[in-house]
Amino acid sequence: MLKLIKSLDTLIYGFVAPFGVLYVFPRFFLGLEQNLDIELPRILVLKYIGVLLMNLGGLLAIICALFMHTRKSGTISPFVRPTELVRRGPYAWVRHPMMWAGNFVLIGLMLIYSSPLLALWLLIWSRFAAIYIDRYEEPYLVRVFGDEYREYCRTTPRWWPKLT
Repeated sequence: MLKLIKSLDTLIYGFVAPFGVLYVFPRFFLGLEQNLDIELPRILVLKYIGVLLMNLGGLLAIICALFMHTRKSGTISPFVRPTELVRRGPYAWVRHPMMWAGNFVLIGLMLIYSSPLLALWLLIWSRFAAIYIDRYEEPYLVRVFGDEYREYCRTTPRWWPKLT
């Protein structure tokens, strides 16, 4: 029964968190722009780049989730304790590739709609995510995995992949 509850928690988190960050808040800011008559010209090439980034973000999120799922030990949910550190795939490039995925989607939305308030939301969300990861997620993972996670932190950048 406990496993079912944890699975439901993960499923709910997997939909609610991205839905809020990538749909509800952007819709709110786009509506606010409309009410305040804030409208920048929409540039066709930026729209295409935005669509490309949104698709790239979605694909990256799916790949990250598949790496977690196929290991049956990693988890995207903060409600379920991971049993094994995932260091392959996108997790070999940066420690938080799901954040890259979400940011690609937000940047894509910002470009599609030429939206200054979505740019503001991107900054707010990025700051919140950085604080959350720094103060909660990574200390939690150090407690769970100990030296293995510390070594992962030494060899894998948090945000920006090594270009060498």
